Amino acid sequence: MPRIRAEVSKKRIVIRALDAARRTQCACKAREGGETRISTDGSNSIPEHDILQAIKIPFDDPKTQFFDNGLDGFPAFGLRPGSDVKSPYRLFIPEKLYGEFSIIATVRPNTREGGFLFSVVNPLETVVQLGVQIAPAGPSQPGNVNISLLYTDVNSHFASQTIASFVVPSFVKKWTRFALRVTADNVTLFFNCHEYDTVVTKRTPQELVFDSASTLYVGQAGPLIKGAFDVSTAFLSTFIDERITQPFL
Repeated sequence: MPRIRAEVSKKRIVIRALDAARRTQCACKAREGGETRISTDGSNSIPEHDILQAIKIPFDDPKTQFFDNGLDGFPAFGLRPGSDVKSPYRLFIPEKLYGEFSIIATVRPNTREGGFLFSVVNPLETVVQLGVQIAPAGPSQPGNVNISLLYTDVNSHFASQTIASFVVPSFVKKWTRFALRVTADNVTLFFNCHEYDTVVTKRTPQELVFDSASTLYVGQAGPLIKGAFDVSTAFLSTFIDERITQPFL
């Protein structure tokens, strides 16, 4: 059984700088629904955008969308190929991304084929403006997968651009936490609670502006790009802040 949606009672936090003890204390936080603002010191707050809220309940198609058992017995969502979870992006993601942000996910792929965890595609549905894709690393690296971040300015590119890709051990049928932290000049992967790798990137523009008619897809990238994912997901959020964000898993 495949799947997709957020744990309803757990939350990751993004904070600028904390010592190790406070990181542990802040690793999870209770959800309250909608956009959540996470306070780092009682006065500052960082908005969180829960992408999985695009999944409607009751499900549009119970054959391809359903509840699953997530980590520690918490509920998660499942998506099978054929599920069509989509929404105007502006309902769940800001019109403009800040130059520095984090994407955090807790997932369990159910097949080796992989796919898109989520994507924001242009109105023609030919370009992924923002998205995360998990895919096999290729025959030269059996047992590994790529976690890739796509980030495309449609005013400059006619094809989707991958700005960072990380090779990690395959986690098919294993619950796995990861986060992508995007700063002005690099992208860092945190994998199963450890800082895994960093790649230097050049992003233009630093603050990505989406087309007003762009579409958010969960578990795929639309009918043309496809990339349908057979996956269980217990957490999928974007933390966006003008300051450098630090994901905590």
